[in-house]
Amino acid sequence: MDRIVVEVDDISAKKWRYASEEKKSRLNTTINSILRKAFDKPEDDFWQFLDKIGKKAEANGLTEEQLNKLLNEE
Repeated sequence: MDRIVVEVDDISAKKWRYASEEKKSRLNTTINSILRKAFDKPEDDFWQFLDKIGKKAEANGLTEEQLNKLLNEE
């Protein structure tokens, strides 16, 4: 496993610092999966890929409010 640095907004950084190890582990797994898929595609497909993920999440009932709630749980 290798480490990288990703810049995020101040609120996300603070929440990360205070998140449980279990939550950090779940987020690491999710972020790793997203990055792997994104880098397997040509760069111009990256934004299409993100749009597709967003539409799929929305179709499955995930709203922006629910996403924020998930990101804010401790």
